[in-house]
Amino acid sequence: MPDFDVDFCYEKRQDVIDYVSDKYGKDHVSQIITFGTMSARMVIRDVRKSFRLSICRYR
Repeated sequence: MPDFDVDFCYEKRQDVIDYVSDKYGKDHVSQIITFGTMSARMVIRDVRKSFRLSICRYR
């Protein structure tokens, strides 16, 4: 089955979902959600990257 992602800004996401539902019919459209997990190391790395922090390592 063909599919496409609806990765749009939350402010206009419902407009896109409504358009697709109107165009293809509500019985041909569904929404799914996926959840992922992150390790502690990945969380620290992503937070550091988003705040543009540098971490010095001392040996």
